[in-house]
Amino acid sequence: MSELLDPIKANLTVSVMFKDEKLLEKIRKLLENKFGEIDAVSDTYDFSSISPYYDPEMGSGIRKVVFSFKEPVPREILTKVKLFCAKTEKKYSENGNRLINLDPGLLTLENFILATGKNYSHRIYLGKGVFAEVTLMFGKKNVIKELPWTYRDYLFEPARSFLLKVRELYRIKRESILKSQKESL
Repeated sequence: MSELLDPIKANLTVSVMFKDEKLLEKIRKLLENKFGEIDAVSDTYDFSSISPYYDPEMGSGIRKVVFSFKEPVPREILTKVKLFCAKTEKKYSENGNRLINLDPGLLTLENFILATGKNYSHRIYLGKGVFAEVTLMFGKKNVIKELPWTYRDYLFEPARSFLLKVRELYRIKRESILKSQKESL
């Protein structure tokens, strides 16, 4: 029989699609106030050239950046983070169109999970309108395993290298968590 245990905390990330640098800075400060210090930031990349999916809503020329937060979080927080991000997107909308798109995720040694409000066959319902999907799996020696539904931009530079960098940062955080758990026994 398996024993039901809480998993080790995960590394919180938030991907931000934007067009306005000033708004991005405002969102960064808002996210840091809510979720703590950001310990890594990806290079900004041109999202519209990878996928025009959001162009009808946000216009062309969308850029994307991914933030990683310093403090590991309990995995069950993903629903609350997605709800905060959805509320923030609505706050920064004009005429029903988002000026930013915020995608929270959890990164562990095993995988990268994203939260969404859209159901699909491979997504698991978390509650309060939020679903989660394993977007990427990680193998040995920093191999990224894509899945049929993996968003393409996470497979290319600079997102790919950034996620591997965050995974290595998380490995160090995880070792510290495990060490403190052993010491408390």
